[in-house]
Order: sequence, then C-alpha cells, then structure tokens
Amino acid sequence: MDLDVLARPQPTGLYRSGVAARLAGIPVETLRVWERRHGVVRPGLSEGRQRLYSASDVRRLTIVKRLTDMGHSIGVIAPLSTEALTAMHALGNPSEVSALERNGGLKLASRTVLVGPLLSSAKMAGMLSGSTFSVVGSCANPIDAAVALREVDADNLIIELPILIDDSIALIDSIKSACSATRAVVFYRFAPSAIIRRLRAAGVAVSRSTSDVAELASMCLSLLGQPSAIAGIPVTLTSPPAAPMFDDRALMDLLGVNSNVFCECPRQLAELVMNLGAFERYSNDCANRSPDDALLHRGLQHTTGHARVMLEAALVRVAIAEGLPLPTRTN
Repeated sequence: MDLDVLARPQPTGLYRSGVAARLAGIPVETLRVWERRHGVVRPGLSEGRQRLYSASDVRRLTIVKRLTDMGHSIGVIAPLSTEALTAMHALGNPSEVSALERNGGLKLASRTVLVGPLLSSAKMAGMLSGSTFSVVGSCANPIDAAVALREVDADNLIIELPILIDDSIALIDSIKSACSATRAVVFYRFAPSAIIRRLRAAGVAVSRSTSDVAELASMCLSLLGQPSAIAGIPVTLTSPPAAPMFDDRALMDLLGVNSNVFCECPRQLAELVMNLGAFERYSNDCANRSPDDALLHRGLQHTTGHARVMLEAALVRVAIAEGLPLPTRTN
C-alpha cells in the first residue's frame, strides 16, 4: 500500500496478521519480531485470541518499513510516535535524521504552506528551514493558491494579502480547504478593524505585515505558537497586542488631575501604563538592534503590550467610576 494513501484517514476495519503484513510490505515473521521484541504496534485480540491490526497499525508498520529500508535502526525508531516517524520519512535524509535522533529524538515538523510573493520566496524558505516548520507547498499569487495547493496536505496556512476586504475571508477559507490546513496566519498591510475582528473570531491569527524577511519569519513562528529557545529560555509569543489607547501627554494630564480616591489608583494606573508603554518601545528597539536575540525581545514586547492593554482598560473603568476626565485617545 502506498504511503500517501496510508497518510489519509483510513476505514476502521481490522486485519489479521497475514493481511496486515502484506499491506505493510513485510514478512509475517518480521511483523512478529517488531511487535514482540520492539513493541512497534500493539494489536487487539479477537474473541478467539487472534491478533487484529487496525488501519492505524498498518500505516505505522508501513512507515517503519520505509524507514528501515532507508537505513534506520528498528531499535531506535520503534519507540517514536507515528507523527515523529512520519516527519522522519518526510525529511528523507538519514544522516540528518540520525543527528536529530542522537540529540533526543524528533518533534513533528508542522506542515506549512506559504502564500504570497514574499512568503513564497526562497529567502523565506531558508529563514524557516531551521524551525519546526516543514514547508510543503507555496504559491506567490493568492488568487491561484486554492488551485495550486489542492493536492497538498498541510497543517498550517500562512498567507500575505496587501489589503483585507469582505472577499478576503472567502479566499482564505478556500485556500485552507484546498490544502486541508487547520490553522491560518494572515499578514496584511491595510484592513478595516471589522474584517480583522471577524478573522480573529474565526480563529485566524492576523498581523500587520512587514517587508523585513527575518522579522516576518519570526512573526510566523510567533503567531503559530511555535516554541523557540534563546539562551535556554523557552519563548512562546502570542498575537500582537492592540495599539496604545493613550499617548504619554494624555496620561501626564491625568496624573495632574485632582482625585477624591484616597489610594490614588488613577494616578498609579496612569503611571503604570506609561512605564509599560516605555518598556514596550524599549523592547522593540532591542529586537531591531540585536538579531541574535530578536525573538526574546519581541516576546518581551508582546507580553508587555498585552499587560498595557489590560491596564488601559482598568484605567478607563476607574476614571469613569470616579468621574474623572478620560485621557484623549491616541490617533
């Protein structure tokens, strides 16, 4: 049975050992050794105590067979998950896989398609090559992507669109369906807030785009929640926080307002918002200045930004509750 066929959802039928071995392309004796000595599969038993193998068992046996044909040791690969085995087979490079095995085993490469002129460039593919992404398809023109990627099986869709309009949502959905992606990231340059809210409500990660390939690659990792390690610290970024609600001058005006609140919460909140905004800008400058730890500082920037957004909302509630004039919103 072809591996591509086995990678698709299979019926729930059960197979006896002879049929399972034939489907996987191995002798029955090999199946028994792999099962008893290495625990490659753990079949169920019929009422008559005969081993019954599921379609998932056959798929796993087929992948293991392919990997042993490539030169991998059955003792090394037998404990790995089916997802990890699939990723190994996709890599197709025994020397590279062996190095990963020595370093503690493989993690599943997230199958990703890239859509858009910058995302589909060779430079972007090179930027993502060291990550947990496995780029399985690309298309420069979003209009052609649904047709060009219909034979691709992916986990993630990353797409760049210069503008977002009502038709963009249907376009993104059609590309996701064509490549069977379950997650999507959309980069845009101009968009109405209503469209952005609709996409985010549908579970799509949305972010303003950039022409810097290195930064765009880092944002791809961030928005899909791919863990990265910088100086031993695991970093997972979220979607970008909202823009500042107030500027520093407006917050300074609030600091000078007389308040009847004994604990001076409005002033303290305004000062906290100012300090967080300053640190957010500082982290952004560090990320742009030092490429080696850009992701770490971008994580600090995003975390601080989300904290700022929450404190801005708290500041508005306190100001309204105490009858204080609200700061002027930033344009």
